[in-house]
Amino acid sequence: MLQIGRAIFRIRTIICIALVWVSAPVLAQAGTATANLTVQITITASCTINAATLTFPSTAGTSLLTTAVTGSTTVSVTCTNASPYSIGMGNGANFASGTRNMISGGNTVAYGLYVDAAYTHPWTTGATNSTCTTTNDCYLGTGSGTAQSINIYGQVPTVATAPASGTYTDTVLMTITY
Repeated sequence: MLQIGRAIFRIRTIICIALVWVSAPVLAQAGTATANLTVQITITASCTINAATLTFPSTAGTSLLTTAVTGSTTVSVTCTNASPYSIGMGNGANFASGTRNMISGGNTVAYGLYVDAAYTHPWTTGATNSTCTTTNDCYLGTGSGTAQSINIYGQVPTVATAPASGTYTDTVLMTITY
């Protein structure tokens, strides 16, 4: 009888353990999954050009009979890094007979704009520079992502007749193509 009692005890113990195991909460298993995140940006070329003023020194009209007057200025250009660009000059508001002119009342004084300090390479006179690809016809550059100073040189040539006194002005459209 003792053996039957022990057997029943073992069976009950096994049944109790089985019931505890079956009724115990199931623990969640941790798992992982992966995927790639693509990150992108498109950088487009862009440029800005600031207005500038080229002021020739005050000059006696009679001086222009023998000596050309020169001046220069700089314009600030900012273009996207590594973007090529060109700067062309329009003809000016008072262009006539193939010449840029400053006016004062009904009087004119001719002038030229140049790419170089030697005044040997006239800046293009087209209304835009969309076709300018030749060095010394326009300014050709490559953007650095920061402001760049571009020199503009001007010259009032000698004249046969001294111009009337006055303040002479003109406005030239600068066009940057990138």
